[in-house]
Amino acid sequence: MVSSARLACLALLLAGAACGSPALSGPDLGPESPATPPPPPPGPAAQYEFGAKFEPPVGRVVHGMGQWAAFNAKYTGLLGPGIQPASELMFITLADTLRPWNPAQIAASLAKIAAAGRIPLADIALRGNQPTPAELAQLPDPLFAVDDEVAGGSKWDSRLLDLAQLFAAYKKPVLLRIGGEFNGWWNGYHPFLFPKAFRKVVNLFRAAGAANVAFVWCYEPAAPGDFADTDASGNPKWYPGPDVVDWFSIDLFSSADVGGPVTGHGGGSTAFGKTLAFLDFAVANRKPVVIAESSPSHFDLANASSATAAWTEWFMPYFALIGARSEINWFTYINYDWTKASYYDGLGWQNNDLSANPALSALYAAELGKPRYLHAPELALLKDFGRYP
Repeated sequence: MVSSARLACLALLLAGAACGSPALSGPDLGPESPATPPPPPPGPAAQYEFGAKFEPPVGRVVHGMGQWAAFNAKYTGLLGPGIQPASELMFITLADTLRPWNPAQIAASLAKIAAAGRIPLADIALRGNQPTPAELAQLPDPLFAVDDEVAGGSKWDSRLLDLAQLFAAYKKPVLLRIGGEFNGWWNGYHPFLFPKAFRKVVNLFRAAGAANVAFVWCYEPAAPGDFADTDASGNPKWYPGPDVVDWFSIDLFSSADVGGPVTGHGGGSTAFGKTLAFLDFAVANRKPVVIAESSPSHFDLANASSATAAWTEWFMPYFALIGARSEINWFTYINYDWTKASYYDGLGWQNNDLSANPALSALYAAELGKPRYLHAPELALLKDFGRYP
């Protein structure tokens, strides 16, 4: 619990005023730590809880950033050299109808991330361009994705083979989400067919020799909590199976995703309840978890009072969740002003650019200075990292 005095002081800091309490340097999530993590001690090889490809050592959490280049530049500028992000998001839409298919451009994006010393956290959307909620309401079939065509035919095989060969040729480590936020209505995926499509993509990549790729299965707690459901014959609604999934993943954009009650007034699971249930499912399946996308979407960090609320209602519970759940081994913060994108602006998302509030960004940087977080200079500590130079 944060005291009223600390909250008042935080409000002053975020508003740009002076505060008389020098102790307020970050969220109350543990003892003070140096700004730069210490080097790993000499001795036996690092231990890994799950044994997954590119997993960090026990007790460490990989720090990643989002996909918006101009805002990534702002983000990295807020952080010291020892706490630079170790991964970067990128997105590929398999059935994009607005832009031509361009494998060379995808390869160039991978090369740019590698040149910056980061691991790509890539997403292949098994759908076309995302409709707005109003457009989706007019579609004759709300299940508009192409995962059914991937699972049951060859229409998209040439593009998938392009990607498999491209990622294999990249040779360096990659985390690859296939159909992120699989059961969100906004993506239009098909229950019971999605797992088959996921498996097909993994098998194509493996056949192409993409041993440098770790495969990621990603849920969003704003969607129904049916991630583990099966039909009467045991066929999975969404889960492709442990043999084709290296990492579980979850996206966290709301304060309701990271804290609060776990059951609602009617007895059903809240978003936070679904978050915890998914994390439990990951543990039961012995898989580490990456938070592939996150930011406090409905808080305006350029507004002092909203930034204060964001820190106490989203950032602090978010980092507390990471600290409390050892299966969370990786996180990604998307530094972006969501009002710049019409799709998200229409959903009421706000400015989540940390540079809009220097006091909040200082608190954020102080949190990342704790030894828990693994940054770009320490990538060699990841399991199997040295096998894919």
